[in-house]
Amino acid sequence: MGLIPTPGSASKLHLRAPVRAAWRNVRKLTLFSSLLVAVVLLAGCGEKSNLVVVTGRSLELHASPPEIVDKVAFVDTTGGHRVIRPRASNRQLAVIKLVVVNRTALVTSLVVDGDAAKLGDRRGERIKALDPFASSKPADAASPEEDLYSPFLWGEVELDRNFQVEGHIVFDVPKGLILGSLWWDEVDAIVMDYVDYRRRRL
Repeated sequence: MGLIPTPGSASKLHLRAPVRAAWRNVRKLTLFSSLLVAVVLLAGCGEKSNLVVVTGRSLELHASPPEIVDKVAFVDTTGGHRVIRPRASNRQLAVIKLVVVNRTALVTSLVVDGDAAKLGDRRGERIKALDPFASSKPADAASPEEDLYSPFLWGEVELDRNFQVEGHIVFDVPKGLILGSLWWDEVDAIVMDYVDYRRRRL
């Protein structure tokens, strides 16, 4: 609402002038702060993720690059300590974290097993995922790395529309094998590349 000055109110309006100037400064400071926050938020949104994302006809996959580990230790459903190790000295374990999102309008049933997930080289060998329960052995005691890669993504899963499931998948791979791609063959056939095969480097 505007103010109309009158002879009696001139002195009051004169006193209000510094208040108006201060208020304008406050508004400018608030606007600057808001813009600064927006820039920070946009910068945060622009941070790169190390996940590789590929969308198929029904599923959307988010996969981390393979991580080479000496062992995978976990606690089973009975509270027992178990550990997975490479089956030979010329092999090593590779672990990926995988998120599977259902983008269809229907409930989707998945069976995650060695035929569903394979890791390897487009120009070479493909290694099936390990059954983490059948491939593990009892451990004498808890390990500092226990459950670092839990839960596992394994077995039968039902996904509603726009729901997701995530977990870790373990592979026992030969040393020296280029872990350049992940093959997914359940509901959708999807290949996720970690390597630029034209340059042969990660």
